[in-house]
Parts: sequence; C-alpha cells; structure tokens
Amino acid sequence: MAVKIKDFFEKICLEIFVDKYNCIVCDEELREKSRYGLCENCLKDMTFLKDDICKKCGRLQYNEADYCLTCKEHLRNFDSARSCVVYGDKAKEIVRGLKFGRRKYLAKYVSNFLIERYEECYADKNIDFIIPVPIMKKRKEERGYNQAEAIAKKLGEHYNLPIRTDVVEKIKQNDEQAKLSGKAREENVIGVYKVVDFKEVKDKTVLIVDDVITTGSTASELAKILIKAKAKNVYVLTFASTRYKITGESLEDDKVEE
Repeated sequence: MAVKIKDFFEKICLEIFVDKYNCIVCDEELREKSRYGLCENCLKDMTFLKDDICKKCGRLQYNEADYCLTCKEHLRNFDSARSCVVYGDKAKEIVRGLKFGRRKYLAKYVSNFLIERYEECYADKNIDFIIPVPIMKKRKEERGYNQAEAIAKKLGEHYNLPIRTDVVEKIKQNDEQAKLSGKAREENVIGVYKVVDFKEVKDKTVLIVDDVITTGSTASELAKILIKAKAKNVYVLTFASTRYKITGESLEDDKVEE
C-alpha cells in the first residue's frame, strides 16, 4: 500500500509541478513560460527541420538531392514523412525521458512541436484520423503508456482529429531496430503489425504519429498494410528523425530503442 501511495504522489508531482518552472532538459529555472518547456540555451541546441530534407522520409539532407540514398534504394510506402527536429542531444534526452523515465508529462511539450510541424506540412491534406504507432501490450504495461499515443493526444485535440488505437495492432515482438542495419531492418518489421478494422481504413487519409523515425522501415511497413486495406493516403509525423549517416561516420549515439 505504501508503495502505491508513493507512486501516486510521484505521478502528481511529475504531472503538475516539475515541468512548470524548470527546463525539461537541463532543469534550469525558466525565466518565462515556454510552449516547448525549454530554456533558451536548450532550445538553441535543437536543430529544427525545414526545407533541407529528403522529400520522402523527411530526414536532414547534406546535399541538394531531393531524396536520401535510403529512400532511393528502398521502397517507402508512405506518401511522405516529416519530423520536427533532428534526433540530437536535447531531443534524445526528451525522447528517453518520455520512453524510459516515466516522464509522461513531456508528451504535451512534444505535441507542441508536432502541432507546429503539422501546420507547415499536413494541414491541407484532409487527414481523417491519426494512428499512433502501436507497441505490444506487455511493453505498454511496463511503461505505463504508449508514448506515441501520448504525443498524438494533444495534436488530435488541437485539430479535432480522432486518435484511432483500434485500427492497427502490433502482433509480434520483433528485434530492436537499433541493433540492425540495412536489409535486416526491412525484414525485421515484416508481419509485425496487422489492420484490425479494414472498413475504417478504406478511402481514408491517415496520419501515423511516432516519437522518432530512423530509416523509415517501421512507418513504411505500417503504411503498406494500410494501403493494402485501401487507405487513400498515408502520411507520417514524428517529433525527431535521426541524422542520415554519411559514409564512414559512426552514429552509435543516434540509436533509438523502442
């Protein structure tokens, strides 16, 4: 009983107090209210994504090509994917805090990033509903929530878009994508998800929401089964995207865990 009471008060503190007056990354006292929950220094360290991106997966490009090599070499079933920021140090701390630190309150700040990016990229796409990337029931119970659902909530409320968690489900626990590369990533997501309600998908324009996109394999697999269920269009929106790997460069620190 004592443990439950402690957990209850911990949750109240996290939800109400912690994020009101301090930066959600460095804990510095905020001089003024921030819709992102960040102090000026942490906000400056965030790399916002605009036009210098791959037109398909939305990751930062280092040249003037329209598409990154990953999207040139691999079929991507979604119409387009867009992210708010690069998965760098500050974004990484936010994502890890949300996923593994039981800091669910961070979701409302991440949602503010998504709202702004949605307005820039998808406001004219006539989205019918949002599908947060599903996770296994066991994983959701361990974490206490699905972070994709949490960050999609405020976005849905802002644009009056339904959040549909009953349309697609994850039916198989696959290996961590972070441990794989290339073709293995593509194969690792095959058969992991299934459409539960086909009639709800037919002729609909769907927005998939997640925290981070890496190569786009997971989003592409979800888009594939939605298109097979006769979805009209499938778009993707995430908080962050990993940097595109330049030949010879190690991006070990950019690995993303589910």
